[in-house]
Amino acid sequence: MAKSGAKKRLEENRATLARLSRVLTWSCVAHVLVRVIARRRTMSAWRAVLAAVTALACRWSLVSLERYARPTYGENGELLDGGESLRGGLTEYYQDLIYVGSFALGTTTYSDRFWLVMLVVPGVLTWLIVTKLVIPYVYAPRTEEAGERKETKEEKRRRERSEKRAQRKFR
Repeated sequence: MAKSGAKKRLEENRATLARLSRVLTWSCVAHVLVRVIARRRTMSAWRAVLAAVTALACRWSLVSLERYARPTYGENGELLDGGESLRGGLTEYYQDLIYVGSFALGTTTYSDRFWLVMLVVPGVLTWLIVTKLVIPYVYAPRTEEAGERKETKEEKRRRERSEKRAQRKFR
């Protein structure tokens, strides 16, 4: 039997996924209605490819979120787990991708310059790689440096106290 936390998380996930789905659907519909139907003379192959790639990336993110938040039910249909929370971690980046892509799809009906908003995605990805992987690797202490580091006065005092205790114990 699920606890109230699992039920609450299930409802939060359903509401979040429904909101993201509506945002993506309406931005795609607006793009098709305005850009493809009303302003068809301004539509070109590269604009169609950009719109398709953006819509597919957003849809893939939404499907990934749906899989991540899938609840677990028991044999008799009772809720065992409400699925993983869609707050924090990688799921936040998926949601951001959906919002940025939907914004780009909606606003490019007005001007093609809004496609530049999609440059935020590789920019954030580069920033994350540099700050989470490269910089910690570069500034991580080497194994030979870690063994040679000086012990602080507090560490020396604790080590000496533990050595004295160990000597008293064996007497």
